[in-house]
Amino acid sequence: MTAAVVVVFCLYYVYFKTPYFEITQVDVAGNVLYKKDYIIEQSHVDEGERLFSVDRAKVKENLEKEIYVESARVVYELPNKIYIEIKERVENYQIHYNNEYIVTDKSGIALRTSAEKNDLLTIESLTDVLYNIGNTAEFAGIDNINNIFDTIEYLKGEFGSETIKGITACKDNSVMINTEYGTVIRIKLGEDIKYQIVFAMKIINERLNNNLTVASGLIDFTKGDSPVYIEDYKMEDYNE
Repeated sequence: MTAAVVVVFCLYYVYFKTPYFEITQVDVAGNVLYKKDYIIEQSHVDEGERLFSVDRAKVKENLEKEIYVESARVVYELPNKIYIEIKERVENYQIHYNNEYIVTDKSGIALRTSAEKNDLLTIESLTDVLYNIGNTAEFAGIDNINNIFDTIEYLKGEFGSETIKGITACKDNSVMINTEYGTVIRIKLGEDIKYQIVFAMKIINERLNNNLTVASGLIDFTKGDSPVYIEDYKMEDYNE
């Protein structure tokens, strides 16, 4: 019992009465857009405070309030350091709506707006877009925005990043995909996306192999159980 008391007393003395556990350094990793000093400032970790008095969950919460911080990890490094690792959001897409471009990450989180178009893949919208910076953008009539991004990622993964040149969100839970061949594919988001894309690409390849035009065609999966191929379609007919 005496030995235990002595140990507790020693630990108490070392922690509270000596500078041994006073923070002398905060290391930051993963930051590209944010400067180290800014991350430290927003973490509210101060040099000189006791290591274990730092609430790591609170530091994580503080940092993840930043628009471009996707996640943060905070670690005690004995005896007197804090290590912060952040993962930043990357600009992946731009939504064109109401004469402005809403720049988003891969999950549809709105990061900023711009009056100018950049080199990101553009999502045109034929329906209302609701957004707040830092939150996921929403399209009226689109049940789940993630289906749009899943469609893009599947096309890029299976057929190459050059295959998709643009995408248009429609009011009826469907999207129109502009392909490198000039053919537009209109798919239903509430149904098997992969099946529709593979079927559409098969139609395009078959037409190419048979020397048939594809540059101004539309493959429409929204008109019934089977896709409809429309030659020389006009986009204004689908502004709905």
